[in-house]
Amino acid sequence: MDAKREITIYDIAKEAGVSTATVSRILSNSAGVKQDKRERVQALIEKYNFRPSALARGLSETHSKVIGMLCPDVRNAYYANLFMECERTAFENGYTLVLNNTFAQESLEIAFMEKLLEQRVESLIVCGGVADWRPLPERYAKSLERFAKRVPVVVAGKLDIEPCHQVYIDHAQAMCAAVRHLLTLGHRRIAFMHGFTYIYQTQDKLQAFQETLQEYGVTPRAEYMINAGEFDEQAGLLGMKRLLCLPEPPTAVIAMNDLMAAGALQAVLRLGYAVPGDFSIIGFDDSIITELTEPNLSSVHYDYVHYGKALIQTALCAMNGTQCARDQVIPFRIAVKASCRKIDA
Repeated sequence: MDAKREITIYDIAKEAGVSTATVSRILSNSAGVKQDKRERVQALIEKYNFRPSALARGLSETHSKVIGMLCPDVRNAYYANLFMECERTAFENGYTLVLNNTFAQESLEIAFMEKLLEQRVESLIVCGGVADWRPLPERYAKSLERFAKRVPVVVAGKLDIEPCHQVYIDHAQAMCAAVRHLLTLGHRRIAFMHGFTYIYQTQDKLQAFQETLQEYGVTPRAEYMINAGEFDEQAGLLGMKRLLCLPEPPTAVIAMNDLMAAGALQAVLRLGYAVPGDFSIIGFDDSIITELTEPNLSSVHYDYVHYGKALIQTALCAMNGTQCARDQVIPFRIAVKASCRKIDA
């Protein structure tokens, strides 16, 4: 460190490899801090003859009781469900959850992280957005890594950045289950309608889609793997129209999410076909959208209550310096509704 610069609580936390909340607890001689962490911090306090400023003293005496959350767009039912369950669990534990919509813009996500640090959040949950890009932008990766060295970060997804925790769905296995469900119904001409391929969930699902078909002796057809661009209902509608224009359309379609599945359903109905009479459709997320369509859409279901609790409880464990798993996988199941039917193979 620069000897001429005043040492701050953030410097101590960064060099010790702990959160500012941990340093605060040590400064106030609070319980619940592992001995090795306490010794590292105390050694640095003595090394730099650290005397907390008024702000640092405030941090040591009180906690903001605020957890930050970043998501691309809470209007998407998946993010809305997850946020509400996280908010509920945070409130039950005496915390407030502050949501920031980033619209998957790298500069905005980084700016929000900096702002949340200023607001003294005690932890951060990152749900989707730039964290899902592969490869991960270098500037974003470095910003998130710096943030995670100051405040615990829990990612609702897969992101191999130390010291972030990960709570995620195994999208590859979920896709395998969706494909197998359709195969057991007799379908062999199965399509997958997805969005941007730089999203890791798209990559995982696309690979699993092809591998599962091959496992059952079905050759994946390039024309059945539709990149519709966005992940919304309009993309689903346009993507389904492309499939319907093929000389031999598929008999079943797996959509990347429920919004795209709902768009695909509209395309089928507008062209005078029936679901599931002519085409079977299955989505992902099992959001409220699946209950608002006619017929109701089959979908891959996640336990949002479990998911939200796992995210917040992981954040609380990390804040308290207690042992918690770095990786946790959220279970899924196929929610069978009215949009898929058995056909003769």
